[in-house]
Amino acid sequence: MPISIRPATTADEDAMSRICLLTANVGTSAVDIVTFPKLPGHVYVEPYLRLQSAWAFLLVDDEKVVGYTVGAADTRAFEKDAEDRWWPPLRERYGKYLQDPADVKPGDLEYIKKVFSPRIAADATIAFASAHLHINILPEYQGKGYGRQLIGSAVRYLSGLEEGPKGVWLRINPKNTKAAAFYKRLGFKSFEGAPEEMIGLRFEDWVPK
Repeated sequence: MPISIRPATTADEDAMSRICLLTANVGTSAVDIVTFPKLPGHVYVEPYLRLQSAWAFLLVDDEKVVGYTVGAADTRAFEKDAEDRWWPPLRERYGKYLQDPADVKPGDLEYIKKVFSPRIAADATIAFASAHLHINILPEYQGKGYGRQLIGSAVRYLSGLEEGPKGVWLRINPKNTKAAAFYKRLGFKSFEGAPEEMIGLRFEDWVPK
């Protein structure tokens, strides 16, 4: 069966969170740096399956989920919904480890801090585009054009929304030079007022192939 792309559902949560874990350490596995393997997914996967304005697409190889892209068409609505509904129970669950970190690893603390202080997009970023995305693909499926296909699905979805965004942005790790080069080939670039780790794509600049 050929590799395909389809919308994600909450039934895909575990498979997506596993991919997030296996790519969370600057594109490599975070298995050895966290005690709680679901923490990366709590931050970067699960809210995109449950909250307002969010969307998600999967890369599937013979029914096996091997990659995904997630995001929100309206980042401000997503941030508010997350603050109201998503972060509070996680803070209650993990907050004790900030007070007594002896039983967790530094990687856990990094993600727990994100739960308590989630990143809020700067006004300059929202001025560029209301939409944002994340993408993760298992290493053995990288470099084969699937990342472009996944982002293409996101672009088509977002650009087809009524009164939808005119572009999309994402945050990259400056240390991940491979990823930076990939996004540049697709048409992503720095924009006015953006910090170093932010790059954006105007849909009119999309390079489909």
